[in-house]
Amino acid sequence: MKLLKTFYFILLLLVFHSFANAKPLPPGTGNSIPANILFLVDKSQSMHDPATGNNKRINMRPPTDVVGRGDGNYFVSGVDESGYYYWNASQNKIVQTNSIFGGKTHRAHGFQKRGIGSPIQIEYHEGKKLIYALADARDYGMGNNCKQGGFFVYTINPSKGDGGRQGGRGGGNNSPNGSYNYYTSGPMPDGATNCAGSKKDSNGWKGWTFKGKTAISMHENKLWIVTAETAGIDNDSANGMIVIDISTATTSGNGRFNITNNNGGWGGRHKCPKISAYKYFNESIDVVRESGDLYMYSKDNTARPGQILKQKLDANGCMDTSSGAQYTNWNKTLNQDNCGSSNKGGASIVVKDEKIYTTGYFSHTICKYSFSGDTITLVKKVGISDSYATNDASLSDVYLNYPMGIDFGKGSVDHENTLFVVSRGRMEIAMLDKNNLSYKDHFGETGVSLFQGAKDAISFVLNDSATTQQAHFGIGFWHMNNGKFEGFYDDASGNVDYTRAKHCTREVCLDVGINPKGAQQILDLFQKDNIHLGYKTRFKGAAAILNKYFAHVNNPKEKIWNPHNDLLKCQTTAIIIIGDGEIGGNNNEQRAIKNVISALNQKSNPILTYTVGYGKDVYNDNDAKAIFKSYAVKGGTHDPANNKKGFFIAETPADLKNVTDTIVQQILSKQVVFSAPSISSEVKRSGELFQGKFWNRTNKEWYGTILKTRLVSGSGAAEQSNQLWDAAEKMVIDNVTPDNRKIWTALPNSSGINNFHEDNVDDIRNLFNLQGNIINDYHRVTLDPAESNLSRCSGTARGHTIKDGVILDEDEGLINFVRGEDYFDFDKDCDLGEPKMVIEEDGSQKKQMIADIYNSNLLIVGNPKAAVESTSTMSEAYFRASNNYSGWASGMIGRKETIYAAANNGVLHAFDSATGKELWGFVPPLIIPKMPTIINGSLNTTSGGGTTPRFLLDGSAMAHDTYFNHPIKNPTKKAWYTLLMIPYGRAGAGFSLIDISDRNSPSHLYSILNDPIGEKIHRVDHTGTIHSYPYQTTRLNESDFEEIQTVKSNSSTNYTCDATATTGCYTGNKLTLKSQTVDTVNTTISVNGIDVTGSTTITETLGDTIFTFANPITHSIDTGGVVDSVRIVEIGPISNLGTEYDYRRLGETWGSPRVFRLPNNGPGDNSVSDDEYVAVLPGGFGNFNPQIGSNVYVIDWATGKVKKEIRIADKQYDSNTYNDIVNSVPSTPVVVTSDAAKEAYSGALVYVNDLEGKITKINLTNMRGSYALDASTGTVSQNTSATVGPGISLYDSYTFFDLDVSTLTNNRFNYHSLDAGIGIKSRKLWLYGGTGDYMNLNDTMVADARVNNVLFGIKDKFFPYFGAEASGGATNIDNLSNCKNMTGNTTDCPDISDRGWYIELDDQKKVTAEPTLAKNVVYYPIFKPIRTDPNDPNPDPKKCGAGEAYICAYDADCGRNLSGELGTNSSSHTAEKCYYVGTGVLSKIISFGAKLYANISGESINAKKDDIVVIDAIDEGLTNYRSSWRQNF
Repeated sequence: MKLLKTFYFILLLLVFHSFANAKPLPPGTGNSIPANILFLVDKSQSMHDPATGNNKRINMRPPTDVVGRGDGNYFVSGVDESGYYYWNASQNKIVQTNSIFGGKTHRAHGFQKRGIGSPIQIEYHEGKKLIYALADARDYGMGNNCKQGGFFVYTINPSKGDGGRQGGRGGGNNSPNGSYNYYTSGPMPDGATNCAGSKKDSNGWKGWTFKGKTAISMHENKLWIVTAETAGIDNDSANGMIVIDISTATTSGNGRFNITNNNGGWGGRHKCPKISAYKYFNESIDVVRESGDLYMYSKDNTARPGQILKQKLDANGCMDTSSGAQYTNWNKTLNQDNCGSSNKGGASIVVKDEKIYTTGYFSHTICKYSFSGDTITLVKKVGISDSYATNDASLSDVYLNYPMGIDFGKGSVDHENTLFVVSRGRMEIAMLDKNNLSYKDHFGETGVSLFQGAKDAISFVLNDSATTQQAHFGIGFWHMNNGKFEGFYDDASGNVDYTRAKHCTREVCLDVGINPKGAQQILDLFQKDNIHLGYKTRFKGAAAILNKYFAHVNNPKEKIWNPHNDLLKCQTTAIIIIGDGEIGGNNNEQRAIKNVISALNQKSNPILTYTVGYGKDVYNDNDAKAIFKSYAVKGGTHDPANNKKGFFIAETPADLKNVTDTIVQQILSKQVVFSAPSISSEVKRSGELFQGKFWNRTNKEWYGTILKTRLVSGSGAAEQSNQLWDAAEKMVIDNVTPDNRKIWTALPNSSGINNFHEDNVDDIRNLFNLQGNIINDYHRVTLDPAESNLSRCSGTARGHTIKDGVILDEDEGLINFVRGEDYFDFDKDCDLGEPKMVIEEDGSQKKQMIADIYNSNLLIVGNPKAAVESTSTMSEAYFRASNNYSGWASGMIGRKETIYAAANNGVLHAFDSATGKELWGFVPPLIIPKMPTIINGSLNTTSGGGTTPRFLLDGSAMAHDTYFNHPIKNPTKKAWYTLLMIPYGRAGAGFSLIDISDRNSPSHLYSILNDPIGEKIHRVDHTGTIHSYPYQTTRLNESDFEEIQTVKSNSSTNYTCDATATTGCYTGNKLTLKSQTVDTVNTTISVNGIDVTGSTTITETLGDTIFTFANPITHSIDTGGVVDSVRIVEIGPISNLGTEYDYRRLGETWGSPRVFRLPNNGPGDNSVSDDEYVAVLPGGFGNFNPQIGSNVYVIDWATGKVKKEIRIADKQYDSNTYNDIVNSVPSTPVVVTSDAAKEAYSGALVYVNDLEGKITKINLTNMRGSYALDASTGTVSQNTSATVGPGISLYDSYTFFDLDVSTLTNNRFNYHSLDAGIGIKSRKLWLYGGTGDYMNLNDTMVADARVNNVLFGIKDKFFPYFGAEASGGATNIDNLSNCKNMTGNTTDCPDISDRGWYIELDDQKKVTAEPTLAKNVVYYPIFKPIRTDPNDPNPDPKKCGAGEAYICAYDADCGRNLSGELGTNSSSHTAEKCYYVGTGVLSKIISFGAKLYANISGESINAKKDDIVVIDAIDEGLTNYRSSWRQNF
């Protein structure tokens, strides 16, 4: 077997992490065209079934309301077309009796063809034994007369059967007329209408259909119906209130009401007088009797969103309009519901014993109020949003998810004092104590629906940067046959809006087209909770969309709709179909579907189709499996005979999460088809080169080694003959086995450096389970019903006893796999206890227990040798000298040099530098929770086993000698220790600190991880104890605002856009969030993906929050109308115990920390004796999530406690720069200490460059006073008086430069770190950088005209002072217009007044790593995407291939191009301005001696060694501080 790829590491490219998903090859390494992945998800009604797989006849689908019958049993209404259920609350089971719903189906189906779907509220009358239902059928359409209307009132006779799914208009079990009975055939009340689309029951009777929002309530034999056509508008003809005396109403057959009496009496219905107040009582009401009088309470969600109102009723049950009686003088201003707007209508309010109880749908809370006079007072509020956690009476709060209906029980005293709360997202009815709202019990299902599980599984994949870097995503939902694709609408700016396809129906829709922002758009779609499910499972409509979508021919000069390019053989396009049952349709229909899938797969560049049978229905249904399997066969992915698997089964949401991730990674692995990359890290010293090297292989852990080579004296060449050792080979020579290795972690009950062992499986299992990543079965004794080959090694396994299940099986196996055992049987011999082997090119096997060292810099640590001599008393060198650092260092003189390297099996290795022997491996405890994600049962095949390659530890370690109280070795006395921090890189938003003073006896001090999905900060302390600190993130969208809710409830066919909210389109600058407040400091606001937080004004008025936007927000309900997407994210407070570890906004730790001593008293603190060791930690990569990573942390180095979080503002969009980047700080900051600067200050000046191209300067020094700049000379004067001017403070910061990044104009993403140094001519500190979209190096789906990258050199005018670039209170931020454009200019130099210089890159060129400053020359590694011949009559702007690599060299002070001094380009590259060095992507360039070194992913121009670039450097002379900042000894 030939190995696919070999990787050499010479330098850090970038440090990445993910939520434990598979690793991409470095971008630009020959195949950086992102894959196209389209999810097609079943939205048939059965996807509402519980994920537990309970019998459909006895289960509950997501409920909307509950009402008691009085005998301990309860009727429950279900979402969409789920229908009605009958449950026993105490026994928590469905009641199966022939007297209810016919006894066969145990429910009344809610089929839309009968007009009784989507019930939002139900009442029950024991005398009539009828259910009175209110349905919100607006999204189903009720005929032209009812456009945007569709509230439906009808009755259900539960004593009748409904005839099942095909029952038509009844025909149930006990009666030919069925169980559903519509309300009337008599005259409609005002506000109701016999719409053309209204449904009829078996006798032809119609229900009442209301155009506007409607509410019902039952009390003392009367039913109230309140409606308003257009909520919030005082229009008498549009408002109505009907009171029906149920006990005296006459009936006509099967319980139907013949209520034609309108004489004002109680003999049927009574139409109340028209008044404007109805508009406040038409969404959720409850009628009660207090002190002999009737009162109606309302929770309004539209006219007065979230406001609680009270109205006295007269003798007829109508609103009392006598003087002073309306609203009962109720306080209509202050009485806001703290639980917020419900927005779903229905029974979100109930009143008992003069206490008011409400549900908050989007806040996931329950509120209880008392009232006195006209004012309510909040008594209690409970609710934590969680769909999976188990409620328990011992907990202080209640887990809820989208609570809707709320009512008190009936029958027993206990039930009458129990609050029954519908928790829709948890598929249960929670039972709460009415006094303190504590949890008592529940009935219904456990967990989530299949549909929610599907959304969670897809979200898991899309929340990973490593995956979204490699693929663009889209999604569609299907369940019926009416499907078309006619393109996408444009957004307000004229760009394609991939979230609005031109032909979307309730049956099938391409909800998000594949595009670079598709992942985030899908997550936003899930958040909006607006996907409706319906009956039948048919795929023909989805197939029709696929046919049109991928057949569309893009016009290069117009909009890109079809993402698939048939000419790009390296581009993978794949469809993932997820469904929960047999897909219906006759043979002709199935044949047509397969023909579409087959035709897509037969394209020149095939479009692949994968299928997932989801849930127990498919799991146990061979016919369903056969259909899914046939689609995958036609889609070119399923061929078991050749070990190709494209059909999968997922029984549970956890299975689907694993399967979905498996398929996506399988799709991405198909891209690995071109030249091998070789990006990496390097440690250079005394003519020795240490290289990381790794091999890529598909569907197996990547493996690697470290090499030590002596450079050729004089020439600096690296030759194979001078290799001193190979760490992997050393393991073979020394007979290292998994058993005799020393692998350790931090555990509460076991210490030492070999405790990551199966003997400690219980403690390690607790870490495996910490983040909910389950350990999946891989080896079994019995045959697995999911059609995998998990029993392959049953009976023949050696080295491990196989069991069914994972306890003491896969958990121990995973531990031993990390230690080096072949538990997953890569070599297919079923010897699970042998060391892992690799197959060489000659077919031989070799022991291999080191995983890939991908993005991690190597760190070498030897004798302590930090500086102790200094001319300044404020330097760290002076502090060392004052605290006997030299004495400690002399005692450590024998400490041998050690190489530390992080590998992607989660192990930080320690190797002896002289011999290459592994000393030990450290597994950070908070990396362990991600390890279960490598287990992939579908890779256990007859050709051998496999795992999913993951980023499990990918950051670059750094170390610093530290003087502190060691919590383990000496907590009461300070001493010197060498501490090492390892950021997790792409493996997680976290880091660990260990003591490596004695390399043979290391110890763990702390580990910290931000889990933004689980919304917790995890910390493991020096004892191995786990601490978790929860926080809650609130996410809102446009549907949460009063104005949008009003427009969506309108029935107007006038789509004129204005700010009145009276038409079908709202356009205005104001949006109102009713009854909710926000933390403005921790809230981010975006519109159409653009951050507008800074330009949006937030005000609070009487409990409401009003957002005033700089530009109008538009929301039209017209087909094809403009719909602006508004997204608000509020990261809530952390629990009190976690305030010192507040890392809620920490992103993926790509960059490394920098350590120094901080003047703890700030300005004027000239004593270093009490300064503190801190680390400056960049916020990390936020994966384009608002707030995440757009910051810098200053942390206590020894404890991990946050001393200060410095927020980096996300630049706002404006009409000049069009900034649309969600900001973060992925790169390592530049930290200039007094030791490096040789200046008279303590602490450090910090320079941070962020993703959107800003450079921010942070003061972490003892400087004080004010500064003045003479622009004519460039000199800075200082007034150090603490009383002069505004002065400066510790942690002050300001942004002084901006590259004006925008995806609409230039795509100048700033992923890479800066380099810096003092210019020879200017004597100023210069910062050097370059731009380019590192996540999309080939700019796929990006127009060429929108790419304009730059290289730049920027000087800090105020250095060595902090300065204050402000005028009149406003910060002056320079941009490229303040710099000299040196593109093509080889003679000039920037003037004193210029901020610096810049070079514009052509042909979509971009940097691939940070620049390197050496001897007054700055070197940039450049990538040029490959393009077709421009003379081609049909040019394709994108082409497969490695692209071209160049080194650009520029004078550091002037920006003059010096690249010609590097060498002469060949004839095919003579037009290029930089030096051509080969194909592919370059690593960071290393300057050593008189040479430049860089690895290259393709072939270099060096004939003798074509995987590395070695060229002569240019000698110009420059003082360079960069090496001292690394603190890497």
